[in-house]
Amino acid sequence: MSPRITHVIAEFSRREAMGRTVYETATRVPGEHSIVAAHVHDTSDVFADALALGGQMETFPLGRSDALAAALTAQRPDIVHVHGGALAPLLVAGSAVRDYRSVVTIYAWPRMPHPMRLRQAGVRAAVDSNVLRPRVLATSVLPGPVAAAALRRAGVRAVLSPDPRVLAKLAGRLTVPLHRMGSGAPESALRATWADEVPVVLFVGRAETVRGVDTLIEAFPRVRAAVPGARLRLLLLPRPELDAITAQAATLGDAVDISTEPIADVLAEMARAQVGAWPFKFDYTTSPPAMAVAEALSVGLPVVSTKVACVDAVLGDGAPALTVPAQDPVALAAALIRLLTDRALWDRCAAESPGFVRSRLGWDQMARVTEQAYTEAQA
Repeated sequence: MSPRITHVIAEFSRREAMGRTVYETATRVPGEHSIVAAHVHDTSDVFADALALGGQMETFPLGRSDALAAALTAQRPDIVHVHGGALAPLLVAGSAVRDYRSVVTIYAWPRMPHPMRLRQAGVRAAVDSNVLRPRVLATSVLPGPVAAAALRRAGVRAVLSPDPRVLAKLAGRLTVPLHRMGSGAPESALRATWADEVPVVLFVGRAETVRGVDTLIEAFPRVRAAVPGARLRLLLLPRPELDAITAQAATLGDAVDISTEPIADVLAEMARAQVGAWPFKFDYTTSPPAMAVAEALSVGLPVVSTKVACVDAVLGDGAPALTVPAQDPVALAAALIRLLTDRALWDRCAAESPGFVRSRLGWDQMARVTEQAYTEAQA
């Protein structure tokens, strides 16, 4: 009989990294899957049930312990799968989760950015994004032994993470299995193709300067000087900095195309471009792995990004992609120009990227590791 699995997550949306991983898990791992969250923004018929309990997302399920206990009693799961950051073990240790066989996915263990890089990027931009939230201060000082003790108190039977730093912090402190879990790389028959005359450099993501979109705009005049026909396409999810970013992009004139409309098919957009650029400024600009980078590689779109933790969880060593220092528009422009002018390099990256990311981060790989953890939890 397939197990009943309840996913406990602060906020569920298939458009966000954690929510997408929960959705893909429910799609690919046998079982009856349900959701319990503070807020549920969208759902799917792959879930048997989806309950929104309300409360503060930053501290969920604290403050909603009774509601969580009632929800779990109603759903009667064989496994509770908790999804969250480094504070998740502390938040569920004293909850009803410990009454069930459980698995925890810790997506990241964020730390405070270096003060110099924070000043360069702007404190307000960091505060308005995920980079500088109260939980980041807490996780920066959270000792590994404390998190491990909370996991033991909650009775967790397996720990998953896409972030190698999480597993390193817990290594040797737990007797339960620790698994590296890749996620974020869909399989697609779409493929990017070379363009000589009007090559497109694409950015997809939130309108936040912590994601380096301002660095990309600043770099683009150098790109145009070397590749006059190049165009910049920005597919932006509206955020407080949208107007400022749009104003900066306007300095590029007709060389830039901006859309804030919902993206019907992000993989098709990526396949129509010639280079993808994600010059993130901080290790934890987004939760590892950076899904947009993984999606771009899956359609053979050559990528330029930065050497930060959330991207490194995708690329690691030996990836068919180019990386540059964060907040360096000159280096970013040089890397973009290399890919737009070196056909042999572009062809190699385009040919190798889908297989590389599929083996490292494919959803099927994620499903296999997750199903193994569920088996261990039920043993």
